[in-house]
Amino acid sequence: MVSTRLRRVLTRVDDMPIDDRKKAILAAIIKDYVETAEPVGSRAIVKKYLLNISAATVRNEMADLEEMGFLEQLHTSSGRIPSEQGFRYFVDFMMEKESLTEQELDTIRGVLAGQMPEWLKITEKIGNFLSNVTNYASFIVLPAFSLNEFKHMEILPMEPGKAVVFLISDMGIIMHRQIEVAESVTPEELNEIAGQFNRAFKNKRIGDINRKNLQELRDHLKRRRKIIERALEAVEVMLDENLDEKVLISGTLNMLNEPEFKDLDRLKRILTLFGEEGFLHSVIPPDSPSSDSEANIMIGSEIVKQDMKDLSLVYSEFQNNSLVGRVGLIGPVRMEYGKAAGAVESMKIIIEEIMRRL
Repeated sequence: MVSTRLRRVLTRVDDMPIDDRKKAILAAIIKDYVETAEPVGSRAIVKKYLLNISAATVRNEMADLEEMGFLEQLHTSSGRIPSEQGFRYFVDFMMEKESLTEQELDTIRGVLAGQMPEWLKITEKIGNFLSNVTNYASFIVLPAFSLNEFKHMEILPMEPGKAVVFLISDMGIIMHRQIEVAESVTPEELNEIAGQFNRAFKNKRIGDINRKNLQELRDHLKRRRKIIERALEAVEVMLDENLDEKVLISGTLNMLNEPEFKDLDRLKRILTLFGEEGFLHSVIPPDSPSSDSEANIMIGSEIVKQDMKDLSLVYSEFQNNSLVGRVGLIGPVRMEYGKAAGAVESMKIIIEEIMRRL
């Protein structure tokens, strides 16, 4: 989708079309600037990218691109850097996405393969992987949800003296809580106790399961009172848990690696911003455009929040039934957008695979 900002730019340059040579020079400058964070000169472009044209010709084309608003010159004696409008044109019309390699995808699937099916822990690992593979800060917005119907409970032994109570709702939401049990308790006994819960509460609306129901079950299962007490306490805690939207941010210290943020005061402001509750809500509008497959990209001042004008966002929505969340990356305007978009889209697919499986 072409941004409104870019449409205004393109309207101004209708009489100066972006031909293939200008596109090649703009792409070369963006590539070099992303790699070095330094202004790019005409000689470097000719030498490094072998465009088969003279440095003088490149300078003329760079001057045209600057007039069109796609390049900026910080000092008269320096080379050019891409403007936000230049990055936007590149993203909308020239960018090639770099999907994660099969090896990288195998790595994250391997990390998740042995995990207990607990949503928060899984998404934490995905966020850490995304920030590590891109060297940007990552975020995952987990949607708020309500537990409607009790579907199933499992009590699984973990190690001597410990078990885990799993509570599964009609929406596929899995919550869990560790409990203590006698070391002599067998898996078969735990399974039998879980069966009692399932017979008592199956297809019962969560809101209808009250303390009276739990007390009746206590009375019914006095023979194994200690285990039942622990399991019932776990269920009570899970029923009372806060199920509001959660935001997980990983890899914020990756900002230290970016030349733009060597100024510690500037970096401190950004890290403080990341710690603000709900800051992403002030950045990403709830009705922001999204497609089934493509990542959304917000560049610099396209982000309304003033404190984030030096940053860009690349994000995508993941969805399962009525649950909608977001996964994305935060980095400098000088960002590898093709790599970031490809990584975010891959993580969206993996998250949705896990949601369906759960």
